[in-house]
This record gives sequence, C-alpha cells and structure tokens, in this order.
Amino acid sequence: MMRLKLLLLALGAVVAPRLSPSPLGVLSQGDEGPPKITCFAPRRYAGSTFDLFAVGAGVPAQSVSAEQDQNKVDFTLDGATATSRCYRCRYRSYNGSAWQMSAFSTEIVVNASSDAACHPPTAAPTGRPLPTSMTLRQDRSWLLPVAVGAAVLVLLVLAVAAVAAWRGRRRLAGRKRGTPPRSFPMTTAPTPSA
Repeated sequence: MMRLKLLLLALGAVVAPRLSPSPLGVLSQGDEGPPKITCFAPRRYAGSTFDLFAVGAGVPAQSVSAEQDQNKVDFTLDGATATSRCYRCRYRSYNGSAWQMSAFSTEIVVNASSDAACHPPTAAPTGRPLPTSMTLRQDRSWLLPVAVGAAVLVLLVLAVAAVAAWRGRRRLAGRKRGTPPRSFPMTTAPTPSA
C-alpha cells in the first residue's frame, strides 16, 4: 500500500494538467513612462505566478508572483525587457506536487506601427519556466515538495540499508548456532581392485 502511495505521489509530480482558461493580457501605454502589460487570471487562481514571454522566445522576459489575494500582475517594459513588439503571458500555479500552467494569452502588440501584426512564433515555448531568484524568494511553495522529496529519498535509503543489515544478521546468527554452511557432498570414485 505504501509503494502505491509513493508511486501516485511521483506520478502527480510528473503529470500536471494545463490550467484554463488562458489569461487576459492588456496593454496600457501613456505619454509618460514605459508601457505596462497587465495579465489577468481567473479569480480562483489568485496568488499565481505570471510569466511574460516575447513572442517566439522560450524563456520568460519577466516572472512575477501575484499577492495571495490577487489574480493579476503588472509587467513594466523598460529598456532592459522591451526586446520585442509582441508579447504573450501565462500563469502557473502549484498544486502541491507540480506546477500547472495555462495556455498563452493572445499576442499583445507594443508600439504598433503600420504593420501591427505579430509574426507567428518560430518555436513556441513548451518547457517548464525556469525559476528566477526573484520568483523563488517571492514564492516559497517549492520548499515543501523539495523537503518531502528529500525526506522520502532518505527514508528509502535507510529502509534498504535496514533490510540489508537484517538479512546479514540472520545469516550470521545461523552460522553462529553451529549450522554448517551449505556444501556439496563429496563422493570418491571406487578404487580398482587388483
């Protein structure tokens, strides 16, 4: 029964269904200051982490965790992060054993010119987002799964060592009681008589 529970826990960490619906991305661009993209998730995903991707990029330009009671974040596109004209955002939430991610929002066009269309991405990001030091400091939900995983690993190693030690003691105890070790009976060939 314990093995089944461990197997289900491990499978839950690997298989993570996609969150839905997709987030809503809204651009606000005033005369003063850099443009800002606000990404909204459904209210039931308050406290999620949001990733902002330049269209075609595989790594987020920014990752921000929302407050526990908020279902939106603001991304400010300053000179360092304004590498593209088109962006997409997504949100992700931790279910206790794995990150669940939403699909991407529709493209958000920044600084639209005469050709306001976003070109389709060459390779849509499919991998898990890499955590940044900022998101790890803000979102400490990764501590529990890492601690549980380490504890399970230590318990498995200790269980294997205990079983090996127990079997070794049984063998040693059997030999000390005077039972001879297993051997094959020796037979001698009859000597020819003269």
